[in-house]
Amino acid sequence: MPVDVLLNCQECRRPFAANRFGNHVRCAHCKARMSKLEQLRQLLAHWYYPRRWRADLIEPSVYFLIEKLWTANGQGDSLYSGIAPANVNYDIFRNLVTRTIGRGVEDGWMDLTFPSDPLAENPIYKLKFKDPERFAKEVEALFPDVNWDEQIQVPIPNLEGRSLFTEESDGEPAEHDEESSEPASTTS
Repeated sequence: MPVDVLLNCQECRRPFAANRFGNHVRCAHCKARMSKLEQLRQLLAHWYYPRRWRADLIEPSVYFLIEKLWTANGQGDSLYSGIAPANVNYDIFRNLVTRTIGRGVEDGWMDLTFPSDPLAENPIYKLKFKDPERFAKEVEALFPDVNWDEQIQVPIPNLEGRSLFTEESDGEPAEHDEESSEPASTTS
């Protein structure tokens, strides 16, 4: 169930209530569009305020949340290992890519999905790469010293316990032999 949250317009500086967040949030007074990152900044501030006395929490920022979303499940480590930019440590790499993803959210080639209740104890935000080719070009521009003509080896996470997919099957699970855990051959 959507919840009303008081946001402050960056143009006219007046507060207005909103209960849906994302692409089409406009000030009720001046009709100015509010960017997704500004919405996120204000929602995180509203979320943190009643929890500010908890010792186990730090105040989240927009880029902190974006970083946590794109580096989840080891994706940040995998990308860094695959690209292996010379003279760039992981912290700098993470920071540069996070800022690039933030620009992507603003430009529309990345999608940040807001929870229906951003003030819940554990709101779930989602980040989607709408244009992976654009993301690849942006990362390539960040690290011009990398030889992009080489094939980049990105480690594949352990898929134990998950269904395996083949490239040719367009998302259909690979068939398995009854006696082994290897995919069945598809030769006729």
